[in-house]
Amino acid sequence: MTHRASVVISVDFERRWGLHHRLGFNLAAYREHLENVQPVVSALLEMFAARNIRATWAAVGALACRDWDEYFARAPRPPRYQNPALAISPRYAELDRTGELHFAPELLRAIHATPGQELGTHTFSHVLMREPGVTADDITADLGAVSCLWRERFGAPPVSLVFPRNQVAFLPVIRACGIRVWRGNEPGWYYDCNESSTNRPLARGRRLLDAINPRVRHARAVEDDMTRASLFLRTNLPAAAWALHCARIRNELDALRPPQVFHIWWHDHNLGAAVRQRLGRVEQVCDMVAERCLRRLLVSQSMGDLLEEPALAPADTPPVRS
Repeated sequence: MTHRASVVISVDFERRWGLHHRLGFNLAAYREHLENVQPVVSALLEMFAARNIRATWAAVGALACRDWDEYFARAPRPPRYQNPALAISPRYAELDRTGELHFAPELLRAIHATPGQELGTHTFSHVLMREPGVTADDITADLGAVSCLWRERFGAPPVSLVFPRNQVAFLPVIRACGIRVWRGNEPGWYYDCNESSTNRPLARGRRLLDAINPRVRHARAVEDDMTRASLFLRTNLPAAAWALHCARIRNELDALRPPQVFHIWWHDHNLGAAVRQRLGRVEQVCDMVAERCLRRLLVSQSMGDLLEEPALAPADTPPVRS
């Protein structure tokens, strides 16, 4: 148990699984970002290890599959989304025959082998839980597929979950599937959206203003089995905006007090273009965290580490949706 405030880093590791509903069948779109995921993940693991930074990698379960044959053998029936474009199409197997944009078993093994790194989950097939048509049975089958694969490959099922597109739902169901800690959204209506509303200009603009406002405070104590997100790391900002973003992070870190948790997150593919610059910016943030940890002002933790805290004892919480 720690008596210091905590910094949690979670990486939504999804490759193309988290983007198919936006990119469609155009495999050339966003390809540079996706092809660079392998060196990005390797660099992040080295960076975290050198600074004793602990992190949760919320991985889409399908990434652990070796190829499309294994994926289709393991994947449950996809949800019957009201919007059919949200479903995984078998056509992706024809367009990405080698699976280089969809599978990364060697990277998951590297994460699992790196001390301080936790393999959480982002569901098996990036299921969007608040979209019409998704049922509790869909979630049970999906998380069951992840648990089975994680046991086979990594010795234990995942206990940490990041909801795809941050669509928090089915809390009693995920708990029944063995999830013990999950990432919640930052406070504000513009963070708690479904797929259609989260990309509205007003919501996107409001989130950007938060990111570059040095006075915003989003750190919170752990709430039952939820660790609320505090900040999405925007490594693609212009230099002036990045300076404000860093000021926001620095101010949050210096204002942290026990039992607060400052929870930073990003996607693997966010660093896939201008790789050197964006990794350098992640390093800048990691240095801020590591320096304060060395001074024993803060402690670096994964989502799973929070399970050791009294704040995560079981509690009766109203379901968001079931």
